[in-house]
Amino acid sequence: MIRHLLSILCPGLLLVCCDKPGESSTRKGDNEPARRAARSPRSPRENPPDALAELRVALKAAEKIESPEAREKALADVAWNAHEIDPDLAREAFQQLSADNPEKIRLIQHFAMRLAEQDPDEALAWAATLGSEKEIAAANGQIALVLAESDPQRAANLLSESGIVGREFDVAVVQVLQRWAATSPPDAAAWAISFPPGAARAAGINIIVAQWAKADVQATLSWMSTLQDVTVRKEVALAMEEALLQQPKDIRDAWLQYADARTLSELEQQREQAMKEVGDNVPPPPTSNGNAEIHPPDAAPQQP
Repeated sequence: MIRHLLSILCPGLLLVCCDKPGESSTRKGDNEPARRAARSPRSPRENPPDALAELRVALKAAEKIESPEAREKALADVAWNAHEIDPDLAREAFQQLSADNPEKIRLIQHFAMRLAEQDPDEALAWAATLGSEKEIAAANGQIALVLAESDPQRAANLLSESGIVGREFDVAVVQVLQRWAATSPPDAAAWAISFPPGAARAAGINIIVAQWAKADVQATLSWMSTLQDVTVRKEVALAMEEALLQQPKDIRDAWLQYADARTLSELEQQREQAMKEVGDNVPPPPTSNGNAEIHPPDAAPQQP
């Protein structure tokens, strides 16, 4: 289940960030950082007057639509289409979107990401000017994802304070932990197990254990042995057993040499569930039916 969750969450993030092509002009008022991030270095030849005129006509037409849903969609389309060639027009369309409207949230997410790539501090300052807690949370979530590349701990702190909930939080957590676990697994692990029970914690533990075990299985098992929360230990044991099952037998045996008796028992208790999670990723055992076995170079054949 967790493996399937990870496969869904990561591609989903791309959809959250880039629902529409191009850069967004999600700004409030005359915010200069927002104007600068949205502006595109196109030449006049690339922005023909006819295109600008058509966008202005589209904006006027959108403003007259009576259906709230259709009007919001039309305004968002203008904002997306105008942000590169006429940031002012894009901002005019954006400002007419109602608070917390899904189209507006997507624009905010995309713009926050683009601005954070230039200057995370300016992006955070801009996010604070948005009109609702949901909009601020949406912006901060994207800023955290950008920060995760260079400062995962700051990204984690921002996510914890962002107010993001549900699937978007789960997606962001997965992305941050993938980066943090590569540089500081103990710190990433401490953050992950602080979550309440749920998809974010389970997926986070799975990511950390999988990466950490490959880098330093002794440290991973040592950390597991210090955990006091029974539920957390079960989740870590499941993740560890999944990681073990995906290794060849000689590597599994080498890893398990670092596990104490209690840990070995906990891993065994999770084996059935781990097999379901791992599925076809379990390496086949050595065969004894006369077929040729493939072994690593210089390795002796395994005895049945």
